[in-house]
Amino acid sequence: MIVKKSRGRERQSLLLFVCLLSLSAPAWADGEGAGQPEADGTGLAILNNATNVTHWGLGAGVGIEQSPYKGYGSKVSPIPLLYFDDKWVHVLGTTIDLKIGSWRGVSVALRGQFALFDGYKGSDAPILNGMQNRNGAFWYGPALAWNTSFGTLSGNFLLGGNKGERAKIDYGKTFAFGSFAIEPHVGVEWLGSKYVDYYYGVRQSEVRSGRPAYNGTSTWNVSVGSRVGYALTRHQKIILDVGVSHLGSGITDSPLVGKRFIPEARIGYMYQFK
Repeated sequence: MIVKKSRGRERQSLLLFVCLLSLSAPAWADGEGAGQPEADGTGLAILNNATNVTHWGLGAGVGIEQSPYKGYGSKVSPIPLLYFDDKWVHVLGTTIDLKIGSWRGVSVALRGQFALFDGYKGSDAPILNGMQNRNGAFWYGPALAWNTSFGTLSGNFLLGGNKGERAKIDYGKTFAFGSFAIEPHVGVEWLGSKYVDYYYGVRQSEVRSGRPAYNGTSTWNVSVGSRVGYALTRHQKIILDVGVSHLGSGITDSPLVGKRFIPEARIGYMYQFK
């Protein structure tokens, strides 16, 4: 009973933390699936009388990251780059935002996110042999953003059904140099105990020699990186994002995990029609 109450207070504190960081001020971060409202687009989106302007585009990309699991190597994932934005909806890749509104520059949305390539199969690495497959999830929850001349601070708190909860806060600042745009960014992500246990835990039925049982605990990951965009033409853009994540002890204590630092890179091409 004490453990359940403690976890409940932890979840409430995290949600309040994300909201407080985001509720101090402006607009949608142009990343992580956040849309850009019109300059006069304040108040509830559904009641906004501003002209509805639609933007859309198509593209594709690929992501490469070091897997944290022992003996797994690198993981390569395709990235669909569907882009759509109007007064009410913003879509980028596998993230969909329903815009709630903007007040004094603070933008609020309900977010849905498909984590298609999370998890693993038991055949992916020797350490995973005999493990039940772990699958991706659909995540949903509130997302907020604060855009200032000093950069963009954004946050979200997402639920994933039986895969638990996760919360993330990101900060980035964009610098433009002609056709180039460079955005250094840093992020902190909290992963709930149910999430860590699902993806990094070892159940009693999965115990083997060299793979003891492990119950995951909530943890914090920290990431740093830089995103570079290059405009080939008015409608075409290439985006490169490189970075590294430091995994928290709730993950690295798992007998499945053999790495603490996870480098990753993503590159994509986008054609914006309008």
